[in-house]
Amino acid sequence: MREHIGVARAAALLGLARSELQLLIRRGDLHTFEGQLDLDELRAHFPCMVLDQSPVLERVNSLRDSAFTRRVRSEVVASHDSLEQQLRRTNAELAVADEQARRYRHVLEQLSVRLTEMQRGNDGAQQQLAAQINRWLLEALCDR
Repeated sequence: MREHIGVARAAALLGLARSELQLLIRRGDLHTFEGQLDLDELRAHFPCMVLDQSPVLERVNSLRDSAFTRRVRSEVVASHDSLEQQLRRTNAELAVADEQARRYRHVLEQLSVRLTEMQRGNDGAQQQLAAQINRWLLEALCDR
């Protein structure tokens, strides 16, 4: 990204009258873009000048960097409304998951009751199978 500076600031930075810079612009020795001079072109035209050490240039760079930071922050950091919407969506998903967990727990409780009934029955093979399923179910639930 090319660095630009206003004509008045460039004149102050170089210790020239603004009219001198405007004369160079009219002659075509310097070019402007929306009233701004390219710093690389200024360095080429005034090689003895140390432009990087100027407080004016530091201020220009600081303003440009802070504007970029604000733009990035506004695009990256979620707004209050966006965060609120995400929180509501997450709460709704949690409520659905809680309801589903409640239903699964109810099904498991009913399964346990039926397995217990089967264990109390008269069929020995059914009692043994119900006991095995009940043990497996308890072990599976305790392992989490």
